[in-house]
Amino acid sequence: MTILDKMPEQLSGDIYTKSNLTKLQMIYWVGQSLRPNSPLFNVLVTFRWAAAVDERLFSEAFAAVVQQSDALRTVIQEQQGIPQRIVLAAPPKSLELLDFSSEDDPEAFLQQWVAARSRQAMDLSQCAYDIVLIKLAAESYFWFVNQHHLVTDAASVFLLYDLVADLYGKAQATGEFAALPELPTFESYVEFEKAYRESARYGKSAVFWQNQLAEGLEPLRFYGRIAKKQSHNMQRIAFPLDVERSQQIKDAMNRPGVIRMTHDLGMLNVLLTLYFAQLHIMTGNQRLGTMMPFHNRPTDAMKRTIGLLMEVCPLLVTLDEGETFATLIKKVSKSLQRTLVHYQYGTAVAMQNNLLDLMFNFHHRPDLRFGESVVQQELVHPHAGSDSFALHIHEFEVDGSLTFFFDFHEDVFTPAEREHTLIIFEKLITAFLADSDTPLAELELPTAVPPKSNIEIPASTETSQSKTADFVAPRDELEQQLAAVWQAVLGIESISIHDDFFDLGGNSWMAVRLFTELQAVTGHNLPLATLFQAPTIDTLAARLRQVDTAEAWTSLVPVRTQGSKPPFFCIHGVTGDILWLKDLAEMMDADQPFYGIQARGLDGQAEPFDDLEAMAAYYLQQIRQVQPEGPYYLGGYCMGGDIAYEVARQIQASGGEVPILTIIDPPPADLSERAPLNGRFIINFLRNTPFWLREFSRLGGGEIVARVRRKSRVVMRTLWQKVRGDGEAAGITATDV
Repeated sequence: MTILDKMPEQLSGDIYTKSNLTKLQMIYWVGQSLRPNSPLFNVLVTFRWAAAVDERLFSEAFAAVVQQSDALRTVIQEQQGIPQRIVLAAPPKSLELLDFSSEDDPEAFLQQWVAARSRQAMDLSQCAYDIVLIKLAAESYFWFVNQHHLVTDAASVFLLYDLVADLYGKAQATGEFAALPELPTFESYVEFEKAYRESARYGKSAVFWQNQLAEGLEPLRFYGRIAKKQSHNMQRIAFPLDVERSQQIKDAMNRPGVIRMTHDLGMLNVLLTLYFAQLHIMTGNQRLGTMMPFHNRPTDAMKRTIGLLMEVCPLLVTLDEGETFATLIKKVSKSLQRTLVHYQYGTAVAMQNNLLDLMFNFHHRPDLRFGESVVQQELVHPHAGSDSFALHIHEFEVDGSLTFFFDFHEDVFTPAEREHTLIIFEKLITAFLADSDTPLAELELPTAVPPKSNIEIPASTETSQSKTADFVAPRDELEQQLAAVWQAVLGIESISIHDDFFDLGGNSWMAVRLFTELQAVTGHNLPLATLFQAPTIDTLAARLRQVDTAEAWTSLVPVRTQGSKPPFFCIHGVTGDILWLKDLAEMMDADQPFYGIQARGLDGQAEPFDDLEAMAAYYLQQIRQVQPEGPYYLGGYCMGGDIAYEVARQIQASGGEVPILTIIDPPPADLSERAPLNGRFIINFLRNTPFWLREFSRLGGGEIVARVRRKSRVVMRTLWQKVRGDGEAAGITATDV
């Protein structure tokens, strides 16, 4: 049974039916969930112009566009582990204004700032964009437009620029804002997608792709080996062509067999021919497939819609012995024409790992103006990604030139292989332009993998798909169940309980399938991030065993796990929860790991502590799971200050070191049992109430209900213990009550 045979069942799992994300948004959300601190889905474009800016007017223009766009006002919040699109009533964030003009070297300072800012991940529950206008000089401005892919695509980025620049220009000329024409909503596109998924066309496309992918694809052997990817680190290398060479490639659109319906389709046909020839030389594979995005904006309304409308879809080609550029260009043309009919189904087949490992993209870069000033634009790569190899080609409208951007995964390509790839590509272009009838196998290229599909993989580079001396079979029924699910999802027959899911080729989409099937087999609905913490059958089984015990509840909550500094552990206040810690963590250095400690018993199942020393000992045990050795940096809010002090005392009693103990808003030392309800107390209470309500509202409806239930159970349990204790003191037993 193929993956596509099981697809309808998988797509009907709870995570899909209960979420209001589109299918492509779901892929990006899953990928981001597995790497929460990585910027791999950030879409960053910068704009620079030599003209003065009325910063107030520009800010108001930006705010007006965001107010009109439901996509830009969208945040993603998890409700019981299910991601939901929430459209806020107002812009989640205003335009940030910075002034670097007083720096000694504004340009150098800007580059350092961009390098650091572009690598920051976004908190999607608060805002899905990070947009800043920077003044470099009186007539030099830099617009930093960073959006998460969940709310944007390439067409949307430039649409945002046009709308803001146009609205600003009109306001500057007239002194007042004209009404912004109502924008089509992203929600309208969501309804369009739903209708397609329920149409007869969707069923026909499902059959088409099932037939197309029935043969499967060979593993990709870049330069003779299969590499294991253990990071998301990417390197981008630009390969620009001058205007003359770019025009020669465009002239190739007149060759026999090329699609001529539009300029972009003709360019795709020619550029994909070069791309598949390059892949064939690099891997030796004859049947090749790549993912590629389609704009997916067939109507005028969709062309004016801000949001993630694009679809990603596979494109498949099979090369034969004696293949030439002339024959390959016709094969690409036929494949492209077939794909155009069925591309909207593409995201549904995106779970095919061999396809997801390659990406091809063609961008049209418009000639932009800010008033009379020419706008310089740059797509900034985040140096993160999941593809082994990607090629992004940009056609610049201003002069018609082409620039090829090669994205190499650092775990797949050595620096020498990256350089070698560009040398091959340059010679391929020369050969393509000189004589399209020369067989690819006869091209005079630098020494590389022979273009054959039957290359032997050296034993040292084989994955752990075969049993080795380190193979450990499942040891009990739970591990056998997990192994069976892993084998089905990964398509691997033999998996050791110590094999890493991601080392075996697992990706974010497979992780969703894995957890969907695990829920059916085990009955447990675990967070996706669990797989990042427990990526082997052995560790995942241990985590599942804990779910069935009271100790499944953990008081330690990671707020920020990344950073080189010693972690800071902050203990809850009298309410037991740690809602407010997120804001505190954001105020601290980005290089500072931060963990909150919530009270045991908030789940309504584990018994709360009634002894300070026992509570502190338990929290210390949890802290040492993250940091076995000191020094320890501790803090506590309100009553948590007393608990943190006891934790510090126990650490020092065991010979440990606590350089910092931070007590936040502690009760006074002479606090009586009952706080006086004086005017100062009431004023402070009312002053803090909006903050508490704002924090509480962030949870979303499902979590609010769950939290109220948990709190009610804790209150009732505490009240009952109080009643029982007072009763026993008065000689009344629980039975009497």
